[in-house]
Order: sequence, then structure tokens, then C-alpha cells
Amino acid sequence: MQTVTLEIPDVIWESHQQNIGSVREEVRRGLVIWEYLNGRLTIGDCGEILKTGYRGFLELLWNRGIPADALNDDELEHQVSMLRKLADI
Repeated sequence: MQTVTLEIPDVIWESHQQNIGSVREEVRRGLVIWEYLNGRLTIGDCGEILKTGYRGFLELLWNRGIPADALNDDELEHQVSMLRKLADI
């Protein structure tokens, strides 16, 4: 894994100085979401990178207001099959 150094505006640094780890995690999540939306990562890849799992990443997208139609065909098919399995229980 590579390390990147970012310059953070003073206003962000000042408001998050006590918990700079949260800024680091938000940037990390944002980059992973960006790569997913640009088609370079799958939901499974994103869940693995962020250590949230497939469902956890879907919940992250949902909480950020990213619609389900952002899913590619394979991911949408996977979601439908998961829902069908739940319906059979």
C-alpha cells in the first residue's frame, strides 16, 4: 500500500485537530468511493479495502446518498440474488 501526503486547509485542520484520524479515514473512504464510481473497483473490492465487507460498503453508499443505480450489471444481479435468498428464508 502506498502513502500519500495531503495539504489540508487550516480551517479543516483546526476543527479536526483533536481527531485527525477521522479526517484520514474520510479521505480514504472518499477515494475508494471515487474509484468505485469511476468503475475501477467493485463493491467487493471496496468492502475489502475499507474492511466493511460487501454489505458495509453498500450501506456506506446508501448513507452518502449514492443511488443503487450506480451499481453495474453484475453488482445489481448479485444484490437481486441476495434479496431472493432472504425472501426464501
